[in-house]
Amino acid sequence: MSERDYYTAKEAQEKLGLSKAMFHRRVNEGLIRKKIVAGYKQAIYNKEDIDALAASMNWLFEYQEKFEFSKSTPGEQVEEMDIGIRCFGPEYITPLPERIAFQQKCSYTFWSLKVSGRVAGYISMFHFPPKFLDDILTGKRIEREITVKEVLPFSRTKPFDIYIDVLATDPALPIKLRKLYAGILISRFVDQVLNLLGTGFPIKNIYTVTATKEGDNLVKEAGFQLMEKKSTVPGRTAYIYSINEESIEHLKQFSRREVYHDHSRTEDPKNT
Repeated sequence: MSERDYYTAKEAQEKLGLSKAMFHRRVNEGLIRKKIVAGYKQAIYNKEDIDALAASMNWLFEYQEKFEFSKSTPGEQVEEMDIGIRCFGPEYITPLPERIAFQQKCSYTFWSLKVSGRVAGYISMFHFPPKFLDDILTGKRIEREITVKEVLPFSRTKPFDIYIDVLATDPALPIKLRKLYAGILISRFVDQVLNLLGTGFPIKNIYTVTATKEGDNLVKEAGFQLMEKKSTVPGRTAYIYSINEESIEHLKQFSRREVYHDHSRTEDPKNT
C-alpha cells in the first residue's frame, strides 16, 4: 500500500469541501468509506474514490437542472423496456400494453429518471396480494408473470407492503454516470416514499429481490436487510425495509430535499 493512494481525513474533507462534522457524519452513515490500517493512528480514505466523488458532486451541481423524475409516459416506458432488456434480458421484461395497464390501475407503478430528455434509469413498484408477493420473494414466480389481476392500487385505509420490481440505470452508460444516476434515482424514490407516508398511505414494508451484485450494493446501502430464508432460487436475493420511526429518519438521509439542499454547500450526493 502506498501513501500516495490515500488521503487523510483532513485532506479528504478539503477535497470534498465538507466541514469536519459533516464529513464524519457521512463516514458514519457509510456514504464515505474509510480504511483502518495497522500502524496508522487514523483512518485513511482511498484517493481515487474521493476524487471521483468530488468530480461527481461538481458535475451534479452544474447540471442538476437537466434531471427530471416523473411518472412514466408510454414513450418513456419504451425506453425503460430497452434499459430493462440490457439489464436483465428480454425474458423478464413486461410488454408495453401490460405496462400501460399496470400504470392505469396504480399510477405509482412506473417512474423514470430522465437526463437531458432521455431515460437514464427507472423504478417500478407494486402492491400485490400477500400470496403473490410471497411467491415473488421466494422465487416461485418471476416478475414477467405479473398480470393486471395481481396489481393492486395503493390504499389509505389499510396497511400494505410495496414491492420494488426494478431499480436500474442504463448499463450502456459509463460506470461513473451509472453510480451518479443511481444515487439520484434512489433520492427521488425516497422522496416519493416519504411523500406517500406523509399523505396518509400506511406502508408497512418495502421488499425487493436482486439478481446482480450492483443491485445488492444499492439496496444494502439504502438500508435494506437481507431475508436469508426467503429467496430459494440461485442468483436471486430477497430484501426488506421495514417502515418505522427509526427507518423513516434513515430514509431522510437519502431524500432529494436533503441531498440538494446540502449540495449547495457541496455535500455528498453519492449513490446509495
